[in-house]
Formats: sequence, structure tokens, C-alpha cells
Amino acid sequence: METDLDPFFMLANWLVCDAIPGSVDAVSTLTSPDTSLSDFRTLKRLFKHLRVEGETPADRRLGAHLYAATIAGALVFHNRLITVQSKQRLTRAFDELRQAQDLPDELTEMSRQALTALEAHSEDRS
Repeated sequence: METDLDPFFMLANWLVCDAIPGSVDAVSTLTSPDTSLSDFRTLKRLFKHLRVEGETPADRRLGAHLYAATIAGALVFHNRLITVQSKQRLTRAFDELRQAQDLPDELTEMSRQALTALEAHSEDRS
């Protein structure tokens, strides 16, 4: 899936580039090992807001997917859970990401990695 031209990701790309200087787009930022834990926390707040307050159902669905992807990225790249959600709920969210047909392959692959990392992760949360 090409996210540069995809209207579905235009809003997410704009939000990420505005919040994280030097970012190119949402997907590359979320799937980069160079994204700091602090930036993942910023993105989590941003996408949580989109998930709840998005103008359209599509915006809210995108916010929910990217909210989960942000938590997955922090887990995969920093071995940290940046949420208080249960492992059971995170497993469902990461599995939904993995199965989503409207997301780029990079996000579905990261969700697979997050599922594996979640199984091995301790309950410490930060």
C-alpha cells in the first residue's frame, strides 16, 4: 500500500510531521527503530485523541489502528509498554492490526513482532 498518496493516511502523516520534527510520514515513523520512546508517547497521545475525537468513522478507525501501532512500536523497538491496558487487550489490538486489510505491510509486520514481544514481556509498565 502506498501511503504517500493514500487519503486515508493524509491526516495521520500531517499530524506526525507536525508533532515530530523531521518525520517523513506516519508509517515510517511508527516502524522506525530510531523513533524515541518519548516520540512514541507523544504519538500515542495524538492517536488516542484521533481515535476518540476524529471527525469521521474512518478517522476514528485510523486513530485506533495507529494508537495500537504506536504501542506496538514502543514495545518492539524499546521493549517498553507505554500503556496500562491488559496483555489480553493488547493481544486483541495487535491481532486486529495484523489482520487489517487496509494497512501497509510494515504495520502488519510490526504487529506480528509486537505479539511475539508481548508474550515474553514482563508486567512492568512505563
